[in-house]
Amino acid sequence: MSTLLHIDSISTGYHWNTRNEVILHDNISAQVSNGEMVCMLGPNGAGKSTFMRTILGFEPLHRGQVYFDKKSLTDLSVHALAKKVAVVLTDRIDDNFLSAYEVVSSGRYPYASFTGRLKETDHQHIVEALALVGASALSSRFFRELSDGEKQRVLLARALAQDTDLIFLDEPAAFIDSPGKVELMELLRSLCQQNDKGILITTHDMEPALRFADKLWLFADQRHFQEGSPEQLIRGGSINSFFDTEEVVFNPENRRFEKRIDQNS
Repeated sequence: MSTLLHIDSISTGYHWNTRNEVILHDNISAQVSNGEMVCMLGPNGAGKSTFMRTILGFEPLHRGQVYFDKKSLTDLSVHALAKKVAVVLTDRIDDNFLSAYEVVSSGRYPYASFTGRLKETDHQHIVEALALVGASALSSRFFRELSDGEKQRVLLARALAQDTDLIFLDEPAAFIDSPGKVELMELLRSLCQQNDKGILITTHDMEPALRFADKLWLFADQRHFQEGSPEQLIRGGSINSFFDTEEVVFNPENRRFEKRIDQNS
């Protein structure tokens, strides 16, 4: 396995103004390798999306370094970065008249000519990407007419058409029902194994993440961070320490959250 993403002692956050800085994550180091699916888990407000946007250069990096395939983020142009990592964010596509095929074709723009014209090889990538995610039959339909699950397949096809070793997805199953979440995670797991991709996902869905991820990055407030395999983090008690509440507790035996039993009742 080779390291596709190396995060070296970074700190992320934001400024209230020119003098006041709020640090969300401090001195974090981690990496993603090819053939590896990593899920970022944490409660609302833990800063998962901010962390992802920072390592992509969308938000300022406060300290540390980020390397894509051994090249520093600071040395990569937007065009060069687009050839190393494809990104699927939660932002909605506003154009009501784009077909699914046209949405996927935008993944080939880093390789297009100066005029934006796509070559025959680009169209081959688009067709293959749609087939890989089982969305070939959707290609001529308007993107706005698709279900949430179908839209996620098309957006994933766009990322695959971009032909990068790394794919980042921010809450890809946020608007999908429970069976669809499992189906999407199975698809991502398959793409990771069969196409040797490195996949990094932010998610609130603990149970599918525990089932399908190779590695978890756990985030909590007060800058807490921990990484490891699902098995390591379950047996070591990290899942409980990060996510148990006064009402709900994680059961390591069945890997589900359950209502806490009041020992005094």
